[in-house]
Amino acid sequence: MAKGNKGDKGPNTNKDTKAFLAWLDGVPDPQERYRRATEELEKHQQAVEQLSSVRALAAADAYEAGETVRALADRLGVSPSRVHQLIQEAKAQTAKAAGRERRQSGRQKGST
Repeated sequence: MAKGNKGDKGPNTNKDTKAFLAWLDGVPDPQERYRRATEELEKHQQAVEQLSSVRALAAADAYEAGETVRALADRLGVSPSRVHQLIQEAKAQTAKAAGRERRQSGRQKGST
């Protein structure tokens, strides 16, 4: 099945996480175990932020494609107010990204 299709589940990150946690449990030095757990936690927190962004943008894309808030809420299994929140999150992300691009473009023009 092609990447991105509805049935494509992607890589099994749960299996990798379980294996890492099992390995981490066996690290004998508590400070090393703490350090490794902290590093992994920071990576996962970043991943959660990115996944939240992807989810909000996906909901906004469906809305922009013409799906109603109510229909989208039914399909995603969330409330219409949650769909509105997701759309607003996506708009905020888009505006933030556009602001970064404008600032970077301004710096490049000023440096020539």
